[in-house]
Amino acid sequence: MKTSDEVKGKQLLSAVERLVSSNETLRTHVAVCEARAKARAPEASKSKDTLRQLVAQELTRSYSNRAAIAGGATALPALIPGVGSLAAGIAGTFAELAYLLKTEVELCLSISHVYGFDIDEPQERQLSFLLAAVSTYDASGKNFFVDVVRAEGVAIWNYGSRVLARMVIKAMTALALAYVWRGLLRMVPVLGIVIGSGMNKVLTERVGERASRDLRTRRDLMKVKAPTAVPAPKKKKLAAKKKPAKKPKLAVVSS
Repeated sequence: MKTSDEVKGKQLLSAVERLVSSNETLRTHVAVCEARAKARAPEASKSKDTLRQLVAQELTRSYSNRAAIAGGATALPALIPGVGSLAAGIAGTFAELAYLLKTEVELCLSISHVYGFDIDEPQERQLSFLLAAVSTYDASGKNFFVDVVRAEGVAIWNYGSRVLARMVIKAMTALALAYVWRGLLRMVPVLGIVIGSGMNKVLTERVGERASRDLRTRRDLMKVKAPTAVPAPKKKKLAAKKKPAKKPKLAVVSS
């Protein structure tokens, strides 16, 4: 039987999935950010590894600005006394969290694409959802794998599809519960706008930094080649034994 908390997590996940842009749109945005990165640092971008880092930074800057605008906009109803504050505190909190996660999932998918991972693969999408949710949860000073599940030292990209799906639900549930206090701040006119905007920007920047770091590590680990097998020593062909020469027969001389 599903708990009410788990239902909230699934509702949040469903809302985010509907909001996330298509992969083609994300690739187009990555191309725009890559062009910006090359224009900002033409010399540094000649290195592929450096270029990836610069594009990831550009993407983080772009998406964190979007999150900041959304954080301020969803707190606007609090300027209306009474009903406006109530709407900002209750409905606005869920809407903002859904949009914040949509922005951060798109950021993680975009950075995954930058580092060469196939974001059309369902498992890669799940990883981006989990990375975004866990990073957002951890950015508040907590640790998802300590508070919710035992990590056992396994990197998230090593989880199977079923485990990933359960993890995403757990992460969304934990976020939905942890985010309730934001609704109280949103009910304060003007202050809610400032806090919502600034906090969303900081959270998204941290998600981008972590995603870039983790995906760079993942790529580096994949580049490490397995040790080459030592070739077996060639068997020496044994020289064929020479047959002993036949002794000449002595002729018998008759007397």
